[in-house]
Amino acid sequence: MPENRKKISEYKAVEASRRVAQKARRRGELIASRIPGARAFLKPPEPGAVADRVVVISDVHLGEPHDLLAQPERVQPLVEVITELGPIDDLVILGDLFDFWNARFDEALKRGGPLLNALFMLPNVRRMVYLPGNHDHHIFRMYFEEKVAQNLREGSLEMPELVMPMTRDCPAIAPLIPRDAQVPLFMTYPIYQVLVRGRPALLTHGHLLGMFERSLWKPKHSRISTFILNKTASLDLDDMERFISPYYEMAMLSTYIPGVVENRYRIYRWLNNTGKYWGVSPDDRTSNYRGSTIEENAVEIEALLKHFCEEMPAYFVYGHTHRAGMLRLPLSGTLAVNSGCWLDDRGVPETSNTLVEITDDARIILVE
Repeated sequence: MPENRKKISEYKAVEASRRVAQKARRRGELIASRIPGARAFLKPPEPGAVADRVVVISDVHLGEPHDLLAQPERVQPLVEVITELGPIDDLVILGDLFDFWNARFDEALKRGGPLLNALFMLPNVRRMVYLPGNHDHHIFRMYFEEKVAQNLREGSLEMPELVMPMTRDCPAIAPLIPRDAQVPLFMTYPIYQVLVRGRPALLTHGHLLGMFERSLWKPKHSRISTFILNKTASLDLDDMERFISPYYEMAMLSTYIPGVVENRYRIYRWLNNTGKYWGVSPDDRTSNYRGSTIEENAVEIEALLKHFCEEMPAYFVYGHTHRAGMLRLPLSGTLAVNSGCWLDDRGVPETSNTLVEITDDARIILVE
């Protein structure tokens, strides 16, 4: 009987992989059929993006009612685990470090004191790399608007790209850096590429996956993709950013309205209702991705990789859904890894207190 159950389980896994591959091919063909011209290839990794060990944490959500790492006693076990891993080239904070949708900007930053003070003092980390996500997206907008202002001061009306190359300029976190910090902080957005022991890894928060949902690209029903294509006839990182920025900034600014922030995820609910009108959101989930598994995200991940990558990475690491997991993607052969979250939210099925380590291979570590 155990042998039969094993065979049945293996058969189901093969069938699930086959279905994902079939859907992913169709999704890629659907998007390609609506976007004329060449695909949007990503630029190669920056020269310094080479590592022997990369460690990733995501979705800390400082400022959210259920954040764990605003509490000093919760930070220490994480610091101990990271220290025990040995030399780390990149400690990547992969988005939603802060939650500006549930707390005012200044209040969320203040809650980051215990965690960031500890991370900046780690003795075994070469550098931290921070990528904003959707809940802390305003930090990227601060960078972008400063670039716009700089151009204007110089007499130029040229608009900068809607991406952030690797920079050490992060004014939002500057007040939280201890005077004797041991670890330098770098910031980039929305994608970080690094060679880990010679194998390419692509890291992003995960909110861009929503741009590869089937409902956005159905020719007869989706107003969103039609709007994007009428404006640009393309789908690159700038195009995505132009579409998502207004929603994220609205969610952030709403926390300054008295009495609004108490209604948790009010913007998500409003956006879902709007999404149903636009043909995007087919169900009543709080978020289209929160709580979803890596298997449920596989088609969108394959479509994103097909659209952006000339050569497939060995690893695709993301967060966003709050569900840690690993899956070998059937089309690209890429190992997809979700880094989980750091929330004590019993209302959503998730795996919390997790980080990801990539060296010769990838593994998910549960911090007890």
